[in-house]
Amino acid sequence: MILLIQYLFKYFLFEKFEIQVSLDDFHFSLLALSTAFIAIAGYIVNDMHDVKADIINKPEKLFVDKKITRITAQYLFIGFNAAGLLLGMYLSYYVGNTSFFIIFVLTSLLLYQYAKYLKKNILVGNLIVSSVVLFCILMVAVFDVGPATNYYNLESQQHVLRIFLIIGVFGFILTFLREVIKDIEDIEGDRAIDAKSFPIVLGTKKTKNILVAVTVLFLISLSYLSYFVFDKSNYLSYYLIALVCLPLLYFIFKLNQAKTKTDFHNLSTLLKIIMLLGMFSIILI
Repeated sequence: MILLIQYLFKYFLFEKFEIQVSLDDFHFSLLALSTAFIAIAGYIVNDMHDVKADIINKPEKLFVDKKITRITAQYLFIGFNAAGLLLGMYLSYYVGNTSFFIIFVLTSLLLYQYAKYLKKNILVGNLIVSSVVLFCILMVAVFDVGPATNYYNLESQQHVLRIFLIIGVFGFILTFLREVIKDIEDIEGDRAIDAKSFPIVLGTKKTKNILVAVTVLFLISLSYLSYFVFDKSNYLSYYLIALVCLPLLYFIFKLNQAKTKTDFHNLSTLLKIIMLLGMFSIILI
């Protein structure tokens, strides 16, 4: 999904608005690979530190210590992380701003700290994963649009950057909702590792109420965007209402009914589908 959103930006949004960019197809592919490699490394290190919880939460999907050894997982983590960072260093040099490399370093460190320490803390872990999704979206703006922006094209470039921010916030909120849903789904394993997630600290009922409140606010904001910000694109407004807002209303309905682990797993899948559908709205902007 990270790769998909980046390529939708590059080959639909940028071409439609005739945005000036700094990366050719080859170097954009390197940017996509670098973010994907760091994300993969984050998944691996998370699995390494989640074995005790995963034995309870999803024993059939246990990967580390079952399908591969822990030492192999460590080598894979180091390899993917190093490849992502090296590509990030090269791309920072290529666009003429080596300070951009810090974005890759911070993302990698956040994912590692999340897996080892921060995921056990209420709210902090959820916000970190959501922020990483936001970083992956904004990475395209930073490396491809930012360096090509100048006095003469500032207005058109800023318009696209605003779209980046809107979609980034969209991804942030949906990821946050999904992470909390996964906390409810995995509550038994999280208790085993002494995690302090929302459902453990507040209880499932209060956590569901928080999710409903966030979703309602998100729906109101999305409806506002559909009717007032994107009013020049009727197709986009109809798309957002039919394929994002209505599924979110269904999500609220099913969330209120959810009781079992399977119910919450299905809600997590539903949010993933909504996120995917939201990404494809880029084609209609």
